[in-house]
Amino acid sequence: MTQTAVSSVLLVIVLVLLVIIFSCLYYLWDKTRKLESLAIKSANSKPVHQTNGHICGYAGKELFDVLRDRKESPQLIEEMKKSYVFYLSRHLEAALEQGIIDRKKSRPSELECEIAVGGTRGEIISWLPMEVLSKFYVFGRGIDKISDDENDDVLELESKLKDLVADALSQLNMDAYAERMSDLISRKYLRDLSNRAEN
Repeated sequence: MTQTAVSSVLLVIVLVLLVIIFSCLYYLWDKTRKLESLAIKSANSKPVHQTNGHICGYAGKELFDVLRDRKESPQLIEEMKKSYVFYLSRHLEAALEQGIIDRKKSRPSELECEIAVGGTRGEIISWLPMEVLSKFYVFGRGIDKISDDENDDVLELESKLKDLVADALSQLNMDAYAERMSDLISRKYLRDLSNRAEN
């Protein structure tokens, strides 16, 4: 081959390589731009399950009614109970805690039937009847009125708490969770009283 033919072939090869390289760079730039716009859109939009605050499509009084009246299939009801038990416990504890706080402030506050309860899976709207919440509130107000040297008072409080939890959960057909939930709440709020009574 002549020298001009070889230089022409090399020039064509270099031009083809440059076109391939610039095509790849343009492709990568275009994809990066599209991914950035998707990332900005997803960062600005909020997840649906956290903003709605529901379990299986139900929240608030509607969730309470479904669990109380068993308006769904047994499998879905059981799944809802498993998901709701933590939030229900926190709702009951909130009423109890409000009673403790109000006792220290010496003035009552108004309870709300529906509150947003946070958890590891986000927030849900929980609703409980005022009669249930007021029992836990009154229990919280009277929780520290026992004498320090009487262990019987602590046992009496634990028994009363167990009855309150069982009553609240029986309205939702969640009796199977009553023992564990009352033990959990008892450990949180009555352990200090029990330790003081023993010492």
